[in-house]
Amino acid sequence: MKKEITMKDIAKEANVSVATVSHVINNTKHISDETRNTVLSVIKKYNYVPNSAAKSLRQQATKTAGVVVSSFPDSFVTEMIFAIEERAKEMGYNLLLVNTNEDSAYEEKTINLLHSKMVDGIILSPTSGDIQYLQKYTKDDFPIVMVNRYDSQIEHIPRVTGDNYQLGYEATMHLLKHGHKKIGFIYSYPNVSTTNDRIRGYKDALAQYQLPFTEDYLIQGYATANGGSAAVQQLIDKETEITALFVQNDSMTIGAISKIKELNLVIPDDIAVIGFGDFASSHIIEPPVTNIVLPAETIGRTAFDVLLNKINNPYYMSHIELPPSMLIRKSCGCF
Repeated sequence: MKKEITMKDIAKEANVSVATVSHVINNTKHISDETRNTVLSVIKKYNYVPNSAAKSLRQQATKTAGVVVSSFPDSFVTEMIFAIEERAKEMGYNLLLVNTNEDSAYEEKTINLLHSKMVDGIILSPTSGDIQYLQKYTKDDFPIVMVNRYDSQIEHIPRVTGDNYQLGYEATMHLLKHGHKKIGFIYSYPNVSTTNDRIRGYKDALAQYQLPFTEDYLIQGYATANGGSAAVQQLIDKETEITALFVQNDSMTIGAISKIKELNLVIPDDIAVIGFGDFASSHIIEPPVTNIVLPAETIGRTAFDVLLNKINNPYYMSHIELPPSMLIRKSCGCF
């Protein structure tokens, strides 16, 4: 097991006294900029938390948890966060909520800050698929739970997600059964588990119909209405025979529908649409929008319960994956 870094270790590597390290940490004496920077560099290198009471404090419940999310792009994430908040309140916990806005460096700093400020644990929806930095926290049994997105390479972190592979498969199969063969796929962000898993489902559904996968049919829409609109224009410009769209978030679905109408195309006669999530006006848009959904409230509440289990039992490990369901309306060609 890796030895815990102490102030003495920091002093030895920085080639200064323990007293100097203490002065740098507590700002109790003037230290030259060169020496201060050297000490701070070593502290950062080892992720040293400068708190002499850290170990004893870690064993005391603060009844506070951190929630770190990559963004607030749609109703699904908003509902999931609301459910986490509600469950935390029921269990007597306070929450510290941080939106990293898809900034991985900011995410890492945030996790370090929450860890050092002694929250009991963290629920994390990460910005990317590469979050190896978390290993240094899990090695000392600090409770972290991944929600929605995940990295399967990270050990000792339970996760609560939707079955995004099945989601991608079912939505694509629904369009294929309507006779569509050229199906555009508009996603929010690349290289994250949600996107990757849905693309795998999309590919396997095409293969089921012995149809080739075409990379050009995948277009990024940046989780915004403008991005969804631009993605539709890109697809139409490149491939005039596209007859259906599978759009990965609410805002992009709104933008995609707006652009289709702007181009004087008819939904679903010219282009069928299936979205992800179910924004409030889905059923009153003309035509009403078919959406495939994940149970955001259940995912959020379950994630907090899993975090409590992890806090109470460092060896707790469970990966929970909840199935999608489809709300069928007219935009896909049904009715």
